[in-house]
Amino acid sequence: MKKGIFITLEGIDACGKSTQIELLKKTYPEFVYVREPGGTILGEKIRNLILKDKDITMCGKAELMLFMASRVELYEKVIKPHLEKGDIVIADRYYDSTLAYQGSARGVMEMDDILSLNRQMLEGLKPDLTIYLKISPKLAQCRRDADEADKMEMEGLSFQEKVAQGYDYIASKEPERFLVLDAREPIDVVHKNIAKAILKLQCRQKDNLEKLNAGNSENN
Repeated sequence: MKKGIFITLEGIDACGKSTQIELLKKTYPEFVYVREPGGTILGEKIRNLILKDKDITMCGKAELMLFMASRVELYEKVIKPHLEKGDIVIADRYYDSTLAYQGSARGVMEMDDILSLNRQMLEGLKPDLTIYLKISPKLAQCRRDADEADKMEMEGLSFQEKVAQGYDYIASKEPERFLVLDAREPIDVVHKNIAKAILKLQCRQKDNLEKLNAGNSENN
């Protein structure tokens, strides 16, 4: 049974996720931080295959399944155990990335089918909060360091525009889960907004636990 809080950060490449994750690590060193693909020995090897190894190319379906394999391994070995202990887990990407990249941008499968597959493999776990750092693909492209770009980042502007459309669609379908932040704002402003959202979520969970405990006491 999940006792902790699961938070994800999402957005197109060069939206500022990595910067915000590093700030969160300084502000909340007690939280558990993971990234996709990666976070396990298998996941990191998959990450290298998908993003770094320029000698390897693959079809969209193979790419989707590799992301899924990395995610399931991370869920089983890291995310699930920590949530069961009551920890707060923050993930740099989760299944929304697959919906946006392999679903919306690549068109490998319908987004609803990808979502169904993920929920089956991940025992229905969805984030308590997803922070979507929204930015124009053109502006993000200007931010990117071409010398350090991975294979996904090198897909081009048209690809990133399709990814952005995917994220916009997902966020519109689940407004109660998504917090959409303007990634053009100063870094410290974005960080403060994320911190406020985390605090609000922690307070809400505390209230829910207190109500649950009170109900159990009355029943006993």
